[in-house]
Amino acid sequence: MFDLAFLLSPAYTIFFFGMLLRKTSVFDDDAAGVLFKLVHYLTLPALLLSVLPYVVISRTMFFLPLVSVLLILATVAVATLTGKVSGMTAKSFSVLVGGSAIMNLGFLMPFVQAFYGDDGLARLFVFDIPNGLSACAIASTFAAREGLDSKNGMGRKLIASPPLLTLIAALLMNAFALHPAPIAVAVLHSIGGLTIPLILLGLGTSFRMAKVNPFHLAAAITLRMLLGLALGLWLASLFHLEGLDRAITVLSASAPAGLNIVRFASIEKPDRDYAATLAASCMIASMILVPVLLTIL
Repeated sequence: MFDLAFLLSPAYTIFFFGMLLRKTSVFDDDAAGVLFKLVHYLTLPALLLSVLPYVVISRTMFFLPLVSVLLILATVAVATLTGKVSGMTAKSFSVLVGGSAIMNLGFLMPFVQAFYGDDGLARLFVFDIPNGLSACAIASTFAAREGLDSKNGMGRKLIASPPLLTLIAALLMNAFALHPAPIAVAVLHSIGGLTIPLILLGLGTSFRMAKVNPFHLAAAITLRMLLGLALGLWLASLFHLEGLDRAITVLSASAPAGLNIVRFASIEKPDRDYAATLAASCMIASMILVPVLLTIL
Protein backbone atom coordinates (compact mmCIF):
# COMPACT_ATOMS: atom_id res chain seq x y z
CA MET A 1 0.00 0.00 0.00
CA PHE A 2 2.90 2.35 0.76
CA ASP A 3 4.36 1.68 -2.70
CA LEU A 4 1.00 2.53 -4.29
CA ALA A 5 0.77 5.78 -2.33
CA PHE A 6 4.33 6.63 -3.35
CA LEU A 7 3.54 6.04 -7.03
CA LEU A 8 0.28 8.00 -7.03
CA SER A 9 1.14 10.91 -4.73
CA PRO A 10 2.59 13.08 -7.57
CA ALA A 11 -0.68 12.76 -9.51
CA TYR A 12 -2.82 13.85 -6.56
CA THR A 13 -0.41 16.67 -5.70
CA ILE A 14 -0.42 18.17 -9.20
CA PHE A 15 -4.21 17.85 -9.41
CA PHE A 16 -4.69 19.75 -6.16
CA PHE A 17 -2.12 22.36 -7.25
CA GLY A 18 -4.37 22.99 -10.25
CA MET A 19 -7.31 23.54 -7.90
CA LEU A 20 -5.20 25.86 -5.73
CA LEU A 21 -3.95 27.90 -8.68
CA ARG A 22 -7.54 28.39 -9.87
CA LYS A 23 -8.75 29.24 -6.37
CA THR A 24 -6.03 31.86 -5.92
CA SER A 25 -6.75 33.32 -9.41
CA VAL A 26 -3.29 32.47 -10.73
CA PHE A 27 -5.25 30.55 -13.39
CA ASP A 28 -8.33 32.23 -14.85
CA ASP A 29 -11.46 30.69 -16.38
CA ASP A 30 -9.69 30.07 -19.69
CA ALA A 31 -6.63 28.33 -18.22
CA ALA A 32 -8.00 24.80 -18.37
CA GLY A 33 -8.91 25.23 -22.04
CA VAL A 34 -5.38 26.44 -22.85
CA LEU A 35 -3.80 23.52 -20.98
CA PHE A 36 -6.01 20.97 -22.72
CA LYS A 37 -5.29 22.55 -26.12
CA LEU A 38 -1.56 22.16 -25.49
CA VAL A 39 -2.17 18.50 -24.68
CA HIS A 40 -4.46 17.96 -27.68
CA TYR A 41 -2.31 19.62 -30.32
CA LEU A 42 1.24 19.12 -29.03
CA THR A 43 2.10 16.94 -26.07
CA LEU A 44 -0.29 13.99 -26.52
CA PRO A 45 0.70 13.41 -30.17
CA ALA A 46 4.34 13.51 -29.06
CA LEU A 47 3.60 11.00 -26.28
CA LEU A 48 1.86 8.67 -28.73
CA LEU A 49 4.84 8.76 -31.08
CA SER A 50 7.26 8.14 -28.22
CA VAL A 51 5.35 5.13 -26.86
CA LEU A 52 3.34 3.20 -29.46
CA PRO A 53 6.07 2.46 -32.05
CA TYR A 54 8.09 0.61 -29.38
CA VAL A 55 5.59 -1.49 -27.41
CA VAL A 56 4.71 -5.07 -28.23
CA ILE A 57 1.25 -5.17 -29.81
CA SER A 58 -0.48 -8.42 -28.85
CA ARG A 59 -3.48 -9.87 -30.67
CA THR A 60 -5.63 -9.55 -27.55
CA MET A 61 -5.13 -5.77 -27.63
CA PHE A 62 -7.40 -5.61 -30.66
CA PHE A 63 -10.29 -6.79 -28.51
CA LEU A 64 -10.03 -3.56 -26.48
CA PRO A 65 -11.73 -1.29 -29.07
CA LEU A 66 -14.51 -3.85 -29.48
CA VAL A 67 -15.01 -3.97 -25.71
CA SER A 68 -15.06 -0.16 -25.67
CA VAL A 69 -17.76 -0.06 -28.37
CA LEU A 70 -19.95 -2.59 -26.56
CA LEU A 71 -19.49 -0.74 -23.28
CA ILE A 72 -20.54 2.58 -24.82
CA LEU A 73 -23.58 1.10 -26.56
CA ALA A 74 -24.77 -0.68 -23.42
CA THR A 75 -24.28 2.43 -21.27
CA VAL A 76 -26.11 4.66 -23.75
CA ALA A 77 -29.03 2.21 -23.84
CA VAL A 78 -29.36 2.08 -20.05
CA ALA A 79 -28.87 5.86 -19.69
CA THR A 80 -31.54 6.51 -22.33
CA LEU A 81 -34.00 4.27 -20.51
CA THR A 82 -33.15 5.89 -17.17
CA GLY A 83 -33.66 9.39 -18.55
CA LYS A 84 -37.00 8.49 -20.12
CA VAL A 85 -38.32 6.74 -17.00
CA SER A 86 -37.25 9.56 -14.68
CA GLY A 87 -38.87 12.22 -16.86
CA MET A 88 -35.76 14.38 -17.24
CA THR A 89 -35.87 17.53 -19.32
CA ALA A 90 -34.22 17.32 -22.73
CA LYS A 91 -31.23 19.34 -21.56
CA SER A 92 -30.60 17.20 -18.47
CA PHE A 93 -31.19 14.08 -20.54
CA SER A 94 -28.42 15.12 -22.95
CA VAL A 95 -25.94 15.48 -20.09
CA LEU A 96 -27.01 12.17 -18.54
CA VAL A 97 -26.49 10.22 -21.76
CA GLY A 98 -23.32 12.04 -22.81
CA GLY A 99 -21.81 11.94 -19.33
CA SER A 100 -22.55 8.23 -18.98
CA ALA A 101 -21.13 7.33 -22.38
CA ILE A 102 -17.94 9.42 -22.54
CA MET A 103 -15.07 8.12 -20.39
CA ASN A 104 -12.44 10.52 -19.07
CA LEU A 105 -9.49 8.28 -19.91
CA GLY A 106 -7.12 11.23 -19.63
CA PHE A 107 -7.80 11.13 -15.89
CA LEU A 108 -6.50 7.55 -15.82
CA MET A 109 -3.26 8.27 -17.68
CA PRO A 110 -1.12 9.20 -14.65
CA PHE A 111 -2.33 6.17 -12.71
CA VAL A 112 -1.78 3.79 -15.63
CA GLN A 113 1.65 5.19 -16.40
CA ALA A 114 2.76 5.02 -12.77
CA PHE A 115 1.48 1.47 -12.27
CA TYR A 116 1.76 -0.20 -15.70
CA GLY A 117 4.21 1.93 -17.69
CA ASP A 118 4.21 2.32 -21.48
CA ASP A 119 2.52 -1.04 -22.08
CA GLY A 120 -0.45 0.12 -20.01
CA LEU A 121 -0.58 3.48 -21.78
CA ALA A 122 -0.55 1.76 -25.18
CA ARG A 123 -3.60 -0.28 -24.24
CA LEU A 124 -5.33 2.77 -22.83
CA PHE A 125 -4.76 4.64 -26.10
CA VAL A 126 -6.20 1.75 -28.15
CA PHE A 127 -9.22 1.44 -25.83
CA ASP A 128 -9.84 5.17 -26.25
CA ILE A 129 -10.40 5.06 -30.03
CA PRO A 130 -14.17 4.33 -29.89
CA ASN A 131 -14.47 6.59 -26.86
CA GLY A 132 -13.06 9.51 -28.83
CA LEU A 133 -15.31 8.75 -31.79
CA SER A 134 -18.37 8.63 -29.52
CA ALA A 135 -17.39 12.06 -28.25
CA CYS A 136 -17.33 13.19 -31.90
CA ALA A 137 -20.83 11.83 -32.44
CA ILE A 138 -22.20 13.55 -29.34
CA ALA A 139 -20.48 16.82 -30.25
CA SER A 140 -21.93 16.70 -33.76
CA THR A 141 -25.41 15.92 -32.40
CA PHE A 142 -25.34 18.82 -29.96
CA ALA A 143 -23.94 21.19 -32.56
CA ALA A 144 -26.39 20.14 -35.28
CA ARG A 145 -29.26 20.71 -32.85
CA GLU A 146 -28.13 24.32 -32.57
CA GLY A 147 -27.27 24.69 -36.25
CA LEU A 148 -23.55 24.97 -35.55
CA ASP A 149 -22.16 21.84 -37.17
CA SER A 150 -22.14 23.05 -40.75
CA LYS A 151 -20.68 26.37 -39.71
CA ASN A 152 -17.88 25.15 -37.48
CA GLY A 153 -17.32 21.65 -38.85
CA MET A 154 -17.15 20.34 -35.29
CA GLY A 155 -17.51 16.70 -36.24
CA ARG A 156 -14.82 16.89 -38.91
CA LYS A 157 -12.43 18.71 -36.60
CA LEU A 158 -12.76 16.07 -33.90
CA ILE A 159 -12.50 13.10 -36.25
CA ALA A 160 -9.40 14.63 -37.88
CA SER A 161 -7.89 15.56 -34.50
CA PRO A 162 -4.09 15.34 -34.08
CA PRO A 163 -4.24 12.64 -31.36
CA LEU A 164 -6.41 10.34 -33.46
CA LEU A 165 -4.34 10.80 -36.62
CA THR A 166 -1.11 10.39 -34.63
CA LEU A 167 -2.47 7.24 -32.98
CA ILE A 168 -3.13 5.69 -36.38
CA ALA A 169 0.31 6.73 -37.63
CA ALA A 170 2.02 5.35 -34.51
CA LEU A 171 0.23 2.00 -34.82
CA LEU A 172 1.31 1.77 -38.47
CA MET A 173 4.89 2.59 -37.45
CA ASN A 174 4.72 -0.24 -34.92
CA ALA A 175 3.34 -2.67 -37.50
CA PHE A 176 6.14 -1.89 -39.97
CA ALA A 177 8.87 -1.51 -37.30
CA LEU A 178 9.47 2.13 -38.20
CA HIS A 179 11.09 4.21 -35.47
CA PRO A 180 11.86 7.96 -35.35
CA ALA A 181 15.49 9.08 -35.49
CA PRO A 182 17.25 9.13 -32.08
CA ILE A 183 17.26 12.92 -31.87
CA ALA A 184 13.54 12.97 -32.73
CA VAL A 185 12.90 10.38 -30.00
CA ALA A 186 14.63 12.58 -27.44
CA VAL A 187 12.50 15.57 -28.44
CA LEU A 188 9.31 13.51 -28.44
CA HIS A 189 10.05 12.13 -24.97
CA SER A 190 10.67 15.61 -23.61
CA ILE A 191 7.47 17.07 -25.07
CA GLY A 192 5.37 13.97 -24.42
CA GLY A 193 6.49 13.94 -20.79
CA LEU A 194 4.54 17.17 -20.27
CA THR A 195 1.23 15.48 -21.12
CA ILE A 196 0.32 14.04 -17.74
CA PRO A 197 1.31 17.10 -15.64
CA LEU A 198 -0.67 19.36 -18.00
CA ILE A 199 -3.71 17.05 -17.89
CA LEU A 200 -3.63 16.97 -14.09
CA LEU A 201 -3.29 20.75 -13.84
CA GLY A 202 -6.13 21.14 -16.33
CA LEU A 203 -8.35 18.71 -14.41
CA GLY A 204 -7.68 20.53 -11.16
CA THR A 205 -8.28 23.91 -12.75
CA SER A 206 -11.55 22.79 -14.34
CA PHE A 207 -12.92 21.34 -11.09
CA ARG A 208 -16.37 22.88 -10.48
CA MET A 209 -19.21 21.99 -8.11
CA ALA A 210 -22.72 23.46 -8.13
CA LYS A 211 -26.07 22.68 -6.56
CA VAL A 212 -27.92 20.27 -8.85
CA ASN A 213 -30.69 17.69 -8.64
CA PRO A 214 -29.17 14.95 -6.41
CA PHE A 215 -31.10 12.16 -8.14
CA HIS A 216 -29.85 13.24 -11.56
CA LEU A 217 -26.29 13.43 -10.24
CA ALA A 218 -26.46 10.04 -8.50
CA ALA A 219 -27.99 8.42 -11.58
CA ALA A 220 -25.23 9.68 -13.86
CA ILE A 221 -22.42 8.67 -11.47
CA THR A 222 -23.96 5.22 -11.03
CA LEU A 223 -24.32 4.69 -14.78
CA ARG A 224 -20.85 5.96 -15.66
CA MET A 225 -18.82 4.31 -12.91
CA LEU A 226 -20.70 1.46 -11.21
CA LEU A 227 -22.49 0.17 -14.30
CA GLY A 228 -19.26 0.73 -16.23
CA LEU A 229 -17.31 -1.29 -13.67
CA ALA A 230 -19.81 -4.16 -13.82
CA LEU A 231 -19.83 -4.14 -17.63
CA GLY A 232 -16.03 -3.97 -17.74
CA LEU A 233 -15.67 -7.02 -15.52
CA TRP A 234 -18.28 -8.93 -17.54
CA LEU A 235 -16.84 -8.01 -20.95
CA ALA A 236 -13.30 -8.84 -19.81
CA SER A 237 -14.56 -12.26 -18.77
CA LEU A 238 -16.59 -12.68 -21.98
CA PHE A 239 -13.54 -12.05 -24.18
CA HIS A 240 -11.19 -13.97 -21.85
CA LEU A 241 -9.00 -10.94 -21.28
CA GLU A 242 -6.28 -11.46 -18.70
CA GLY A 243 -3.43 -9.58 -17.09
CA LEU A 244 -2.81 -6.07 -18.37
CA ASP A 245 -5.60 -6.22 -20.97
CA ARG A 246 -8.14 -7.05 -18.26
CA ALA A 247 -6.81 -4.39 -15.89
CA ILE A 248 -7.01 -1.62 -18.51
CA THR A 249 -10.49 -2.75 -19.57
CA VAL A 250 -11.86 -2.63 -16.02
CA LEU A 251 -10.14 0.65 -15.16
CA SER A 252 -11.31 2.32 -18.37
CA ALA A 253 -14.86 1.04 -18.01
CA SER A 254 -15.15 2.62 -14.56
CA ALA A 255 -13.46 5.91 -15.52
CA PRO A 256 -15.09 9.22 -14.55
CA ALA A 257 -17.33 11.16 -16.92
CA GLY A 258 -15.43 12.91 -19.69
CA LEU A 259 -14.80 16.64 -19.42
CA ASN A 260 -16.01 16.90 -23.03
CA ILE A 261 -19.54 16.91 -21.68
CA VAL A 262 -18.86 20.24 -19.93
CA ARG A 263 -17.76 21.80 -23.21
CA PHE A 264 -20.71 20.31 -25.07
CA ALA A 265 -23.08 21.59 -22.41
CA SER A 266 -21.91 25.13 -23.10
CA ILE A 267 -23.97 24.87 -26.27
CA GLU A 268 -27.00 24.31 -24.06
CA LYS A 269 -26.20 26.72 -21.23
CA PRO A 270 -28.71 25.50 -18.60
CA ASP A 271 -26.87 22.15 -18.53
CA ARG A 272 -23.50 23.54 -17.53
CA ASP A 273 -23.94 23.21 -13.75
CA TYR A 274 -25.11 19.61 -14.04
CA ALA A 275 -22.33 18.72 -16.47
CA ALA A 276 -19.57 20.40 -14.45
CA THR A 277 -20.76 18.92 -11.16
CA LEU A 278 -21.03 15.46 -12.71
CA ALA A 279 -17.46 15.63 -14.03
CA ALA A 280 -16.14 16.92 -10.68
CA SER A 281 -18.04 14.37 -8.59
CA CYS A 282 -16.84 11.50 -10.76
CA MET A 283 -13.25 12.66 -10.36
CA ILE A 284 -13.61 12.63 -6.57
CA ALA A 285 -15.11 9.13 -6.68
CA SER A 286 -12.34 7.95 -9.02
CA MET A 287 -9.63 9.14 -6.66
CA ILE A 288 -10.97 6.56 -4.22
CA LEU A 289 -11.95 3.82 -6.68
CA VAL A 290 -8.85 3.77 -8.91
CA PRO A 291 -6.31 2.97 -6.13
CA VAL A 292 -8.62 0.18 -4.91
CA LEU A 293 -8.84 -1.29 -8.41
CA LEU A 294 -5.07 -0.99 -8.92
CA THR A 295 -4.60 -2.97 -5.71
CA ILE A 296 -6.94 -5.84 -6.57
CA LEU A 297 -6.64 -6.18 -10.38
